[in-house]
Amino acid sequence: MKTKIIIITAISSLLFTGSLMAQNENEALRYSQMYWGGTARSTSVGGAFGAVGADFSSLSINPAGMGVYKKSEISFSPTIYYSKNVNTYRGVESEDFKYNFNVGNFGIVLAAPLNSVASDKPQWKSVQFGFGMNRLANYNNNIAIEGNNSESSIIDAFVSKANGTPSQNLSAFDTQLAWDGYLMNPLDTNNNYVRAFQGDIVQRKTISTKGGMNEWTFSLSGNYNDVLYLGATIGLVGINYTEDSQYDEVDRLDTISNFKSMSIKDHLSTDGSGVNFKFGFLAQPVKFLRIGAAIHTPTFFYRIEDNYTRNFSSNIDTAVYTFDPLESTFKYEINTPLRLLGNIAFLINKSGFVSLDYEYTDYSTSRMRSSDYNFVDENKTIKDIYKATHNIRGGVEYNLNPIVLRAGYAYYMSPFKSDTLNTYERNIISAGIGFRSAQYFIDFTYSNSNSNGKYYLYEGAVTEQKISSSSFILSMGLKF
Repeated sequence: MKTKIIIITAISSLLFTGSLMAQNENEALRYSQMYWGGTARSTSVGGAFGAVGADFSSLSINPAGMGVYKKSEISFSPTIYYSKNVNTYRGVESEDFKYNFNVGNFGIVLAAPLNSVASDKPQWKSVQFGFGMNRLANYNNNIAIEGNNSESSIIDAFVSKANGTPSQNLSAFDTQLAWDGYLMNPLDTNNNYVRAFQGDIVQRKTISTKGGMNEWTFSLSGNYNDVLYLGATIGLVGINYTEDSQYDEVDRLDTISNFKSMSIKDHLSTDGSGVNFKFGFLAQPVKFLRIGAAIHTPTFFYRIEDNYTRNFSSNIDTAVYTFDPLESTFKYEINTPLRLLGNIAFLINKSGFVSLDYEYTDYSTSRMRSSDYNFVDENKTIKDIYKATHNIRGGVEYNLNPIVLRAGYAYYMSPFKSDTLNTYERNIISAGIGFRSAQYFIDFTYSNSNSNGKYYLYEGAVTEQKISSSSFILSMGLKF
């Protein structure tokens, strides 16, 4: 069991990020957060498409919106994504950026009328079947952190973890490396330790992440007399996440005895599969108003596999120590939170709409599981540090026929109970333009997201982060 605990901690801690807490709870949050995008039209109105319908993004938001389709449709949305990360650490500001090309959505909706003879009696007018993919999260980012530190080192975190443990029983992925690299010395005969060097060091960390979360949707909806719309979606969710990081401490001025530099390189690759179910309804009591609601079951990630590699080296005055790469693999499961959504849209004849979506998500209900490891401590941490959030999305569309103008805003609350631990609330603004005819459409959208938070190199070494990202989405579609 001790070996399994070491592996889990090594895979998920990544240099003790998160105040020496295992980052398992951070992985649970990463795969629980979903930002509704997909098509350019939906993104341009802040993702507030739950009550508007007749857009492929609605299959992942409120599947009843698919019932609004009168014609069949096929759509495709290539996307250019740009992220920028600015970190301030001990008074030094560092920034980095990354470009990524991806597909925001592609899919088909088939609309079939149920009655060929017009009737004044209430009846089911049509059914729709939809299949395709919507992108729910983008993990592409580059991060750079640098600053001088004469007060602490990551070795202090290793020392804190090692204290009380005999040297022959140290953790293979961290404290044993520091011991074998002569960066940690014995303090007394009670298995306590001390950092082997003191002085002003330069600390650097670079992180490169890539990947995303995609949802393959299988949806069915129905239209009852243009008054009631019902829909359901089976979502097959796939995640892929890769993180490469390098952490260095360097005696740049060459003033520290018995120390020149140390380096830790980590590689983490994650693949996962999950399934969820979505049910929704829309009601249109009057011509200008649609109201609706949807429930999303937890996404049951029944298979997540982490593959982790660590390379470690130290350079002291008398020798350079380079160790063979350490590798580990671990499989586990995550259940994300239940989601409740409310939707409303005011329809302005054929001139456009104003829409608003509300989403309730309690991140403290995420859970991690494994057949051969007990996640009791990690799940308790999830419950202790995360909270319920109330997210709002709103948008407006104005139709100049055939040109359509759109704008939107979305606000996602911080999932953390305490802002002293982290923040990461997110504000998203968007705008778009489209050309629509009876047979085809072309939409373009620009969306910008901003958030602030904290990143922990190790306990006591925290950076202030400003994260921004932009998406340029082009959607093309045919109606038939």
